[in-house]
Amino acid sequence: MSLSLPVVALLLAALVIADFFVPMIPSATTVATIAGFLVGDTLLIVTLIAWAALASWIGDVLGFHALRHARARMRRPIFNSAKITHLEIKLRGTLRRRPRRTTVVARFLPAGRTALAWAAVATPDYPHGRMAAIAGAAWASYMVGVGLLIGWLFGAGLLAATTTVTSVVALSLVLGWWFETAPVES
Repeated sequence: MSLSLPVVALLLAALVIADFFVPMIPSATTVATIAGFLVGDTLLIVTLIAWAALASWIGDVLGFHALRHARARMRRPIFNSAKITHLEIKLRGTLRRRPRRTTVVARFLPAGRTALAWAAVATPDYPHGRMAAIAGAAWASYMVGVGLLIGWLFGAGLLAATTTVTSVVALSLVLGWWFETAPVES
């Protein structure tokens, strides 16, 4: 049984949207792996980038509104920790100073887009929808590019898919380490 293109597109969109709410969902590796099978088909590559970016933006906007609603109904903080409160205040300051860079970097970090949206809810001057669109386009373009490069190097198949998954996971780990150890401006 083979899946039709519309069914695959809807499943991919659902995966990317759900990734906001359940960050362990492998949306990045799925987008990159699909791209590896599209080497040479320009129309499908452009469509994949646009579709993944749109799904990313929709997930971010839905998640932002869900978190705004949840935060408005909270009687006391979920995490009653001085360290978490301090990190959230720093993130809000970074959102005000460098909204594009912060949003794009957060899109590549595991659970980064969810953490960013939580802080953005408390940052009224932050244009979340517009920044999420920019980050979604950057993320989709990069993930498709990684998949295309690996698909081009290894050809479409299990080796390319495995290499893609390993590469995307490694990138996430490196970015997470860099974000954690990078000096924070006050």
